[in-house]
Amino acid sequence: MSSRKISTQSRKVCQNGGKYFKQFCDSTSLHGLKYITEEKSHWLKRVMWTLVFLAGIFFSGYYCWQMWKKWEDSPVLMSLDSNRYPLKNIPFPAVTICNVNKVSKTKLLRVMEDPRYKNITYDKMQQTLRYMTKLDRAIKNEKELENLSEFYRTQNISSADLFDVLKKSAPSCRDMVMDCIWLGIPAPCFEYFSFLPTDDGICCTFNGAKYNDPELEIESTTDHEPLRVSGNGYRMGLALVIDADIEDYSVTNGKFDGFKVLIHTSEEFPDVADRGFVLGPGTETFVGVKGITTFNTEEVAKDVTPARRQCQVEGEQKLKYFPRYSRSACTIECATRLMQERCKCRPYFFKADIGTKLCNLDSYSCISDVYEDVRQNEDKICHCLPPCTDVWYDPEISYSSFPGRGFNLTRTFKRLVAGRNLSSNADSNEYFKSNVAVLHVYYKDKTGVRYKTDIRFGVEDFISATGGLLGLGLGLSFISVFELLYFLCLRWFFPKIKSKSRSRDESLDCNTLPPANKWASTTTVGTNISIS
Repeated sequence: MSSRKISTQSRKVCQNGGKYFKQFCDSTSLHGLKYITEEKSHWLKRVMWTLVFLAGIFFSGYYCWQMWKKWEDSPVLMSLDSNRYPLKNIPFPAVTICNVNKVSKTKLLRVMEDPRYKNITYDKMQQTLRYMTKLDRAIKNEKELENLSEFYRTQNISSADLFDVLKKSAPSCRDMVMDCIWLGIPAPCFEYFSFLPTDDGICCTFNGAKYNDPELEIESTTDHEPLRVSGNGYRMGLALVIDADIEDYSVTNGKFDGFKVLIHTSEEFPDVADRGFVLGPGTETFVGVKGITTFNTEEVAKDVTPARRQCQVEGEQKLKYFPRYSRSACTIECATRLMQERCKCRPYFFKADIGTKLCNLDSYSCISDVYEDVRQNEDKICHCLPPCTDVWYDPEISYSSFPGRGFNLTRTFKRLVAGRNLSSNADSNEYFKSNVAVLHVYYKDKTGVRYKTDIRFGVEDFISATGGLLGLGLGLSFISVFELLYFLCLRWFFPKIKSKSRSRDESLDCNTLPPANKWASTTTVGTNISIS
């Protein structure tokens, strides 16, 4: 094909394209295009409208991109559903109380009377229990832990035996709780208490969920639905008088006397060491909590993935060692799994697979490292999202000195004197000041707060938002899109295909005709015949 023919065809294509573009600009509903192709218009005017149109494209494109990022990055929105949510629909919180003293001196001496421990000094056993009740003591003490572990191995004392010593020598709930008042009525609340292992030793939990660890033969005595109340104020909650018994201290986990307390949901693992607040002797502490609940809509569960909504819908992720999903339970399970993989054992305060051995003392450095690794890099290691439907408690804590001047005239004082065989003189008041604390846990407000997790932008919302931006910047609408498709298909693409097809047919017709020299030869012969 000659270059002149190619040039002619290219010029024809450009002319047709320019003609169709002008027709589109003259008739489209997009703003500003008709002024660009307007006949006899000054070139400055065309440049101005071209810049205006390009600015409209930039404006609409930028804000549509921002809308897309917002829809992609934060597809859900948590909003207030009700600030008058009935308290009866929110379970009363679980209250875990850990004595700073992890081992009773009196009980430990009694336990060590067992012949199995005749070759173990009180100081060595005390040192052992210090490592068992506070993990961070194991950091950079590998050599000492190895020596202790080897010593107990030669004495034929297992890690299960050492845990049994800890369990028998820890201050029990009856040792700590001097008096219990539930809903304003003095009552024996011990049916609601569990004596369970935590990351801060063995502690007492009020209103906790059922706990069972057959490997260590631990089972909570509580088997009831979470307690609920229908009113607010300290008379409609829990009141405890708890005894630190400072003279009986043996192994402590703090630089202070008293207790650590954690307010949490009944299904949560009580990680008191990280989240508990301090309760000192000689104080009366009031913990007014605000009950807060969240729930998700069906659209969130169905249309948004966990990674995008940043929470787990109930039933989406099953846990192995906990009956119900929570973020803390997921983290604990993750830490347990890593300890089994790296340390080949489990600590006494985490449940694990059946048959997993209890950690010896020389493994405490390993489990301490794992615990610290999970604590610092939880999001990278465990990927535990909070539940979309959840309950938590926002505490407000206030306190005053205890006992007051009129305490010896109260019914509580008289019950304590009768129950603990105390004298009613000044010595009792001095004992209360140095050993006893009072704790009140109750709902501060008459109602709770409920939040709803819903879709921020549905597909229809996203289309509406982007459609509004495109209309604002360019005047673009559904009709405009159809116009563009119409001109591309019916006015340009299909005619072009049809033209090519017609050219191909004409070429084929020409190729089927006989050669010109053949027709000329035949004619000549015919002519000759007719003349002769």
